[in-house]
Amino acid sequence: MTQSYTVSLQPLSPEAFAPFGDVATRPTGERRRYLPTMSNDADAAQSFTFWISGAAAQVRLPLQATTLERHPYSAQTFVPLGSAHYLAIVCGATGAGDPDLATLRGFLAGPEQAITYARNVWHHPSTVLDAPMDFAVAMGITGRGDDDVFHPLDAAVTIVMPDIL
Repeated sequence: MTQSYTVSLQPLSPEAFAPFGDVATRPTGERRRYLPTMSNDADAAQSFTFWISGAAAQVRLPLQATTLERHPYSAQTFVPLGSAHYLAIVCGATGAGDPDLATLRGFLAGPEQAITYARNVWHHPSTVLDAPMDFAVAMGITGRGDDDVFHPLDAAVTIVMPDIL
C-alpha cells in the first residue's frame, strides 16, 4: 500500500519558512536591497550562476506532487518577475538524505516575496497558481553535473488550499 500525504498550504512568512531558507520582500521605495542568496554555500560550489526560469500556470489545486529536488552545494534563490502567487513546497531529509515526507510543508507565496531554499533542502519545482510567470534564479554550481538532485516520489502527495486562505 502506497503512503499518502496531504499538505495544506499556509501563508509564506520568514518565521515559518526559516527551517528551510529565507524570505525577502521585494524592495519598495529603496534603491537597492540585497537578497539572501549564498549564505550557506559550500566550498565546492565555486561558480555563481544567474538565469531566468519560466513556470507554467497550475490553474487549480489540488496538485499531485511527483518529484522533489535539492541542491547539495548551494542555496538557490527565486525572485518572481510577475504578479502571480506561487507555491513553496519543502521538507527535511531522512538520515539517509532522502526526502522526509513526514516533514512536508506547503507555503503560498505572494508575487512580492523572494525565497531562498537553503542548501540541501528538498523542494518541489516552481509552480505558479494565477498565470505563467518567470523567476530570476541565482545559485552556486560545481560544474560537475551533480548540482541538481531529483527524487521521484513513491508516495501520493497532494497539495491543497485550506478554506481559510
